[in-house]
Amino acid sequence: MVLNKKKRGLFLILLLLSSLSSLFSLAVPALEGRVNDYAKIINSNTKAEITSYLESLDEQTGVQIVVLTVPSLEGEDLASYSIKVAEKWGIGHQGKDNGALLLVAYEERSLRIETGYGLEGSLTDAKCGLIIRNVIIPEFRNGDYSEGILKGVKNMGGIASGNVELVNKSVLEEEDEDGAFYGILFLLIWIIFCVAIVYAKNGILKWLFLSHIFGSGSKSGKSYRKSSGSGFSGFSGGGFGGGFSGGGGHFGGGGASGHW
Repeated sequence: MVLNKKKRGLFLILLLLSSLSSLFSLAVPALEGRVNDYAKIINSNTKAEITSYLESLDEQTGVQIVVLTVPSLEGEDLASYSIKVAEKWGIGHQGKDNGALLLVAYEERSLRIETGYGLEGSLTDAKCGLIIRNVIIPEFRNGDYSEGILKGVKNMGGIASGNVELVNKSVLEEEDEDGAFYGILFLLIWIIFCVAIVYAKNGILKWLFLSHIFGSGSKSGKSYRKSSGSGFSGFSGGGFGGGFSGGGGHFGGGGASGHW
């Protein structure tokens, strides 16, 4: 009986501590639009340019990118707060999860790109890191936050939509170097595998390998014919008529962080 009372008391204490923690944690601000400059570091002309670009990106490709600047994280963890904001705002279209958040914490001099599930294949963690290091941070260190954020979202949008003309050359060059390394590595592994098959004493193993190659080739041809018949159709994202409100996208912690 006494033990049960102690357990209940301990549970109530933990519940109270949890409630107090959530009470004093940094609240998610209201979603005012595609650019939410609570730190007041983006000039009005650039804010209008970023907003216009993000509207067009959403209308033409369905990719939703939102910017948030805050004066301070007030002790919150950058990555945890970023995903909390992205989830609450529901950036990206429901069922596609094709949203991304660019979060800048001014006092901590830190920033993060948070990517939705649907963009993790294109706007990878590595690419987010390159955009932060090679595009945004150099401008921030020069004190030009407006330009850094503008270039950052255009690079994010360019990679997410496949429009490489918008992607900074330094980002593409580093991507190419990484791609070349892994391409060569894959080729070497493939050559070794093929040689092993050719010199295999087991004729059945050789037959299985060849049948797999020709079988997969015919399957890929069929899938290509099916996909080539479908054209591109735009997505109707949330617009600014009555206010932008996200689309119900979800996030799993993909992205990258940086400091300047």
